[in-house]
Amino acid sequence: MSEENGSEVFGKIKTHFPPAKIKKIMQTDEDIGKVSQATPVITGRSLEFFIAMLVNRSGHVAKDMGCRRISGDVMKKTIMSDEKFDFLRELVCGEHAKPEPEEEDEEE
Repeated sequence: MSEENGSEVFGKIKTHFPPAKIKKIMQTDEDIGKVSQATPVITGRSLEFFIAMLVNRSGHVAKDMGCRRISGDVMKKTIMSDEKFDFLRELVCGEHAKPEPEEEDEEE
């Protein structure tokens, strides 16, 4: 997704995550003290952008697969194929998400 396409999708988002709820969730963690006023807003916007990017990429994968809907399998394939979502692999696939061993160059 290009920056232009990302901002276009982000501009279409009509609902936003409520900062008060985000702040409340953040403060449930004992390690977090005071939260600045901008932090929940930035966190909510980041979450919105992340979800928009995941759905957009999943739409492209679904189109490539010949599907008309984004299903769990399409989301899983998107997460497994895109490096930006590699942190979700273990959560989505469990033990099967272990990355393939990389070839190490032997230095002599």
